Amino acid sequence: MNAWDPTFRTEDDPHYSNTIHSDRALALAGAVLQLQPEPMELDEFQKDIIRFALQADDEGNFRFRQVLVSMGRQNGKSQLAVCLLLYLMLLHNQTPNVFAIASTIQQANIVYRRFSNLINSNKDIAKHFVKTTETRGIQTTSGGYLQVAPAKSASLQGHSLTSAVIDEVHILKPEVYDAVVIGAGQQKNSLIFAITTAGSEESVLLKRLYEQGKGGTAGLGVCIWEAPADAEVDDPDALRQANPALAEGRMSLEQTLQEVAVLPEADAVRYKLNRFITSENPYLPQGVWKRLDKVELPNVPVKVVADIAPSWSAFTISCAWMEGEVVNTRVLASVVRPTYQQALDLLLKVLEQVPHTEVGLSAFWGSAMLEALKQRGVKTYRIVRRDDLSAPPLVYEAVITGKLRHQHLPLLDFQMERLARKEEGQDYRLTRPNTSVEIDGAMATIFACYLSLIEKHKPPQVF
Repeated sequence: MNAWDPTFRTEDDPHYSNTIHSDRALALAGAVLQLQPEPMELDEFQKDIIRFALQADDEGNFRFRQVLVSMGRQNGKSQLAVCLLLYLMLLHNQTPNVFAIASTIQQANIVYRRFSNLINSNKDIAKHFVKTTETRGIQTTSGGYLQVAPAKSASLQGHSLTSAVIDEVHILKPEVYDAVVIGAGQQKNSLIFAITTAGSEESVLLKRLYEQGKGGTAGLGVCIWEAPADAEVDDPDALRQANPALAEGRMSLEQTLQEVAVLPEADAVRYKLNRFITSENPYLPQGVWKRLDKVELPNVPVKVVADIAPSWSAFTISCAWMEGEVVNTRVLASVVRPTYQQALDLLLKVLEQVPHTEVGLSAFWGSAMLEALKQRGVKTYRIVRRDDLSAPPLVYEAVITGKLRHQHLPLLDFQMERLARKEEGQDYRLTRPNTSVEIDGAMATIFACYLSLIEKHKPPQVF
C-alpha cells in the first residue's frame, strides 16, 4: 500500500500482467520530460495511473478500452494527459487518429498547447511530427493526427478514433462521450482516457461511469481519489485521500489549507475533497455577512448598479467604492413593483445626488434603461453573462477575508443569507433558492462591489 493509492480502483486481474505498453509509455515520457528546458518527472501516482490504464494480456491486448480517473484539482492532470498523448501519438498506432476533447474548446486547448510546446521544445521529438499549428492539429510524419474537438456529439459522429483524451468529464454530455465510444469501437486496442474532478447531481455521465466502474463493467477501469462523505474541508487526512499529489508530498498541505479557507464550501468539497455536490448551494456561509464591519456614507465617487427582480416585482440601486484593499457598499434606494418609468426616474434622481463614475445594469433586464442613460451622457456598464460568472467568486473572496463593509440593512442581510449558487460547468452563477425570495438588492450590491474590484485591478494605462 502506498500513501497515494486511490480510495477506489478496479481490482487487478492476473490475466493482464503484461506491462509492455506502460513500460514504453513511461520510458518515453521520462526521457522527454528530462530534456525539457526545466527538467521534470512524473509523480509516482501518475506512473501508477499509466500502468493501470495500459494493462495488457500476453498478446498485448488492452484490458481496458475506457479508463476514468477522478481526483481533486491541481494534481497534475494536464501533465498526465500530455504524457499519455505522447504514447498514443508515437507508439500506440502506426497512423493514430487522436482527439483531445473537453467541454469547451478553450479547455481542450490547454492540453493541446502543452503537448504542442513539449514537441516544439524537443528536437528529437519534433522530428517525428510535421510542423505543428496553434490550434488546427498536430500531424506525425507517419500520417497520424491529433486534433482538438469541441464537446458536441454531432462533431464527433462518423470519426474513427484510435484513442481520445477527455478532460473534465463531470461537465460532458452523455451523448458526446457515447459518440466517442462508438467512434473508437472498431479500432484494435483503442483507448478512451477520461480524467476529471467530481461533479454535481447534474453530472449524469460522470455518475453513470462511477456506477459502472464500481459495479465492475467489463472494459472500464476506474481510479477514484475522494474524501469520506462526512469529512470536513480542512481535514488533512481527507485532503490527502482526494489529492494524490498531496499524499505523495509534491503539493503543500499548508498551501492547500490556505486555499480551502477562502474557497466557497461547495468548491472546497468538489475540487479539494473530490466529492459530488448538489446543483444549488448557499452562496455564503451562515452568519459571515452579518459579521462584516459597518460602513458610513461614501465620500468619493462610487460605482452604481441597479438590479430588477423578475416581472419587475422589485428594483434596487446599490453603490460601492474602494478604500485601500477594502470594498465598501451601500444600498441607495429600493422600490417594489415600479413601472419602467418610475424605476428610471428613481435611478436618475439618485444619480443627481450621488457622485458616480459608472452605472451598471444587466443587459437582460435593463437594456432599455441602459440606452436611456447613455442618451443622457451617463457612463454605463452592460452586465453580461461573463460577469454573471466572474463576479460571485471575486466578491466572495472579499467577504470571506473581511475586506468588505456594508451598512447592515435588514433587507440586504435577509437576501444575502438566502442567495444560492447554481453550478454551470466549471463556474457558478447566483440564483434565488425559491420563487418567493427576491434577490435584487443582493445582486445590485454584488455587481457594484464587482465593478469596484475590477476597476482596482485594472492595469494602469500607458500613454
